[in-house]
Amino acid sequence: MFKLNRNDRRANLLLEILMIVVGINVALWFESWFQDLQDAEIEERYLADLRDDLLTDIRNLDRVIKTGEAKLQQTAKIIELMPTFTDLSPEQQAQAIYIPPNYQFFVPSDFTYRSMQESGDFRLLRNAEIKKSILKLDRRHKDIAMIQKNYLQAMDDGYIPLMMNSFDIATMTITDPALIQDQLFRNFFVYTEQDTDTMVAMYRLARSQSEELVDLIEDELAL
Repeated sequence: MFKLNRNDRRANLLLEILMIVVGINVALWFESWFQDLQDAEIEERYLADLRDDLLTDIRNLDRVIKTGEAKLQQTAKIIELMPTFTDLSPEQQAQAIYIPPNYQFFVPSDFTYRSMQESGDFRLLRNAEIKKSILKLDRRHKDIAMIQKNYLQAMDDGYIPLMMNSFDIATMTITDPALIQDQLFRNFFVYTEQDTDTMVAMYRLARSQSEELVDLIEDELAL
């Protein structure tokens, strides 16, 4: 029977080891390639969802900007008429009193972004500029949420209790004429004008950032 000598056995052993190493590396490369392919597909879906969320935000921002601009005009008119507020008709007074607590706030459609953060998939976004823009826009949303919260708290804690004590909602009439001369009541209109102006400016900035981000995402999807 033919027997392999020691050198032949050693050569065969080395060849087997080499084949195993090559096989493992090929398997690892294929697994990595397949994972990259899956990640690219997931990234594309996330980008499309992010774009859709941003387009929804832009439409909502257009709405609150329009509402805010109208509120600014109304508030400025009431401030101008404040010295002769008592001469206004009960209907005009009622309309004026409802201006400060009449608001429409912006809430971002950030479900996709939050899902990416919670799942750790935010790392799948390869475009550094897109990631940076998303984080910058998220900070803008947080600033907007803070000023909206502060305004709502001011209404709940100050203006609405003041109004409810001196205004009959059933008949839509002022029951305490002293309300019109109350300094806090009058100051709330100035506060409303200032905060609404700030919110509208922030809404415009958020809209501009959202549009820029949509352009970046669409360029990335087109590659």
